[in-house]
Amino acid sequence: MAVNTGTSLVLSSLLSVLVFAGMQMFSKQLGSTEWLTIVGGFLGSVLFICSLTAFNNLENVVFGKGFQVKIFPESNLIFSLFALYYINKVSSALYQGAFPAVTQAKATSKGKRKN
Repeated sequence: MAVNTGTSLVLSSLLSVLVFAGMQMFSKQLGSTEWLTIVGGFLGSVLFICSLTAFNNLENVVFGKGFQVKIFPESNLIFSLFALYYINKVSSALYQGAFPAVTQAKATSKGKRKN
């Protein structure tokens, strides 16, 4: 049974808040074992879907049903690559020099010796 946009906005917003609050309340338990971490990931995906639905319904209520952003999709790729470059740069600066290089000793051969 479908509901109208305003009701869907309220329901999806309420579900988003409830799932987020539940994840915060049980964060220690969700990170305690491997299986509960997987459950936490599933709850995160439910939170994402509910938030996405709420945001879309908000756009439909505020801007109308025919609203569409007129930005070409290539700009998203450019911004993503730009952000990826700087995240990699910061990560390299923080974590590459943190550990000393380990050198391996040369292995001695246990074969027959020639006299």
